[in-house]
Amino acid sequence: MKASFRSVSARACLFFLLGSACLAPHPSRATTLTIGVSDMGPLLSAAPNGQPDGVLGNLLSEIARREGWTLKTELCEWQDCLRRLREGKLDLLPAVSLTSDRAAFFDFHQTPVLQTWTRIYVRKGEDIHAIQDLNGLRLAALAGSVEYGYLETMLPGLGVRPRLVPVDSLIQGFQLAQAGRADAVASDFFYGNATAAQYGLAATPIILLPSGIYYAAPKGRNADVLRAIERHLGAWKADSDSVYYRILTRWDNAKMRPADAAAQPGYGPEVLAAAVLAALAALAYAAYVRCRARREGRRLRTAGHRLAVVLDHIDDLICIEDGDRRCRYANRPFREFSGLPAAPPAAALDPRQAPGPVRADGIAAADLAALKRGETLVAQERRPSARTGRVHTFRSVKMPLYDPAGATDMYCTILTDITARMRAEELARHNAFHDPLTGLPNRILLLDRLERTLLDARLEGGCGAVLVLDLDGFKKLNDSRSHAIGDQVLKEVARRLMEHTLEQDTVSRISGDEFMVLLTRLDADPDAGARQALKIAERLRRVLASTPLEPGEQACVFTASIGLTLLHAGGASAGDAIREADLAMQRAKQLGGNRTVFYDHTLQTEFEQRLWMEKDLTLALNTSQLAMHIQPQYARDGRVTGAELLARWTHPEHGPVSPGLFVPLAEESSLINHLTYWSLDVACRALLNLQDLDEIYPVSVNISPKVLMDPGFGEAVRGLLKRTGAPGNRMIFEITEGVWIQDVEATARRMRELNRLGIRFSIDDFGTGYSNLSCLMRLPIFELKIDQSLIRNLPDDPDSIAIARLILAMAGQLDFWVVAEGVEDEPQAAFLAQHGCDAMQGYLLARPMPIDAWISIVRLRRGRLR
Repeated sequence: MKASFRSVSARACLFFLLGSACLAPHPSRATTLTIGVSDMGPLLSAAPNGQPDGVLGNLLSEIARREGWTLKTELCEWQDCLRRLREGKLDLLPAVSLTSDRAAFFDFHQTPVLQTWTRIYVRKGEDIHAIQDLNGLRLAALAGSVEYGYLETMLPGLGVRPRLVPVDSLIQGFQLAQAGRADAVASDFFYGNATAAQYGLAATPIILLPSGIYYAAPKGRNADVLRAIERHLGAWKADSDSVYYRILTRWDNAKMRPADAAAQPGYGPEVLAAAVLAALAALAYAAYVRCRARREGRRLRTAGHRLAVVLDHIDDLICIEDGDRRCRYANRPFREFSGLPAAPPAAALDPRQAPGPVRADGIAAADLAALKRGETLVAQERRPSARTGRVHTFRSVKMPLYDPAGATDMYCTILTDITARMRAEELARHNAFHDPLTGLPNRILLLDRLERTLLDARLEGGCGAVLVLDLDGFKKLNDSRSHAIGDQVLKEVARRLMEHTLEQDTVSRISGDEFMVLLTRLDADPDAGARQALKIAERLRRVLASTPLEPGEQACVFTASIGLTLLHAGGASAGDAIREADLAMQRAKQLGGNRTVFYDHTLQTEFEQRLWMEKDLTLALNTSQLAMHIQPQYARDGRVTGAELLARWTHPEHGPVSPGLFVPLAEESSLINHLTYWSLDVACRALLNLQDLDEIYPVSVNISPKVLMDPGFGEAVRGLLKRTGAPGNRMIFEITEGVWIQDVEATARRMRELNRLGIRFSIDDFGTGYSNLSCLMRLPIFELKIDQSLIRNLPDDPDSIAIARLILAMAGQLDFWVVAEGVEDEPQAAFLAQHGCDAMQGYLLARPMPIDAWISIVRLRRGRLR
């Protein structure tokens, strides 16, 4: 019996080595140990005297006796035992299988106490023989156990999906199966074989999850206890006459309980008869042993077949070699990958009995010496597939296997294919530093290279440059022709930029249609380096503009606005350099696009000014800082024919802020909506005040194109007029020529909608924009305002004279009212009056003033007339 058990134990080492890893414990010391005990039948239980019983309990008690420990037993369900061990309320817990998850919370000794398997038990007469038969069945398993985790995660990979029933104890699982509330129960075979018959259950041929069982301690505690356990187990398992094998034999013979002490034989005449009976019993026992050995051989062969099936259906590549590196066993994935012939199924259970003429190259010759010293080797390997020739990357674990005497005579290699994971990690690393659409470096990678360029400039005195490039009109393309077309454009732009820069330079996409180019190795002289950078920037700009891009079926030409700043020793930081280049690019945009602008410090001043204006304009709304001024318009005979309302902002620190600065800023944000509706509200009140004084003439308000085309603008104006009672027919909306560029028909519809409220429209700054006469005739226009720049040189400049006459003549033919802006001297006024200008507005006639001041002037004039 001892020899039989040792053979099984030696063979079981394979499963331990395939499923477990060795963890080094941390120092601790204990003399009184609190032991958790969960009822596991012959493996572990509590004796009537409160001491741990069963194989594991007896072994631990023997170690405690020799070490001078005192054992204190606490009964608990399995999940509760694990929880209390993790919380440090237990010093030791027997019967714990080693997994990577548990190794994070518990410490283990190195040598497993026993090897066990999970077996499936069903009610007698049930026809369940293969793993596939478990599909859809109610399968009871111990909650929190390794078996439960395996059944939950691994069986679905084989296409088998039982309905798991978690139980707190194995007894509960067997009771559920007996009562028909579970179709089967999963149990370790020690407990199951000893217990199944009591509940009318029978073992199936289904055996799963070979694993070693250990004593576990809380993480970082009782390292000396684990070392003592390891020392005793190592010595006992190497000695076939040790207490270890005596305890195993006693429990194996007793099935469930230790054998009672044999009765002492008596003395007397019956001795001879007893001796004869003993001899006959010995002969009968020998026959029984031979019969049992034959049955055991058949069982092992069957187990070999079953185990081969299990190992052939896992993803890992497993190979066992002898000391001459000859293959003794390889599972199906290893054989297919390496091109090896099929292995006999028995080799899965005892590779020492398998033939081994084939070299598997699972273990390199250089590793053999370390393995013979008992070391476990973990590494990463690359191997070509014999079938496809493709090279795969594996996580390799190589370990020695021990014979019953403790010598290393076999070596196991486990290869986990991590090729897909490595590719995914490589892709993740690439995506972390590259734009997924164009494949260009992203902002993170560019910043890293920019920092290195600046460092080189400081150490070696070199020079570089940063270019920020923004495509003009890209948003319009995206909105009109789809984002897919836009993506094609971005890819082509990236290709052209890469094609016309040097290998050491970096082209990066940093946002939607914005690219950044880092130029390195420019001339160390700043002036020469600046000329080089400007030349490259202009070349890139021309490359984009010269050849049409052809996304889809329709070609289009793109221009770019480029901002440029220089990198040199003592220059700006990486973040400042990018900001400087971006400011320069924004200036290129403001100047109409399709140009390159070099950064200078005036841009920084404007940027800082813009920052405080953005913040303070929001605060200025609905305060006395913002006020509406009025500037009257006069006819040729001196009558007031109208007035324009002009927003003025007086900053508490910076003083008056030009509308040319804060109005465009408001246009770029939602502030323009607040500013426009505030202006309209002031205009309505001004009209009513002037009406009370019998001043019947229109008031003009500047309307942003963005607000004009807002879907709710018409209804908002209607509500404002109704609420205030102001006459809509004495309100003029001044708009610029650019308002109809995008959609003239939509603009005309909106203007006619407001015409029905009495509101008329004036084209502001006429002659400075597109002056598209075809569009002009399709819009319901009442008035043209000639821009100051066209009359500034009247009446001395022939060109100004010709333009002014042309506009006045055309307006007369089209029946437009004409107002000249910016009239500042008498000769200008005389020329305009002579040539039929309807009204004039400017400093010569009246400066803009607060509305209250103008009301006071009107009242005073009315008083004089009376």
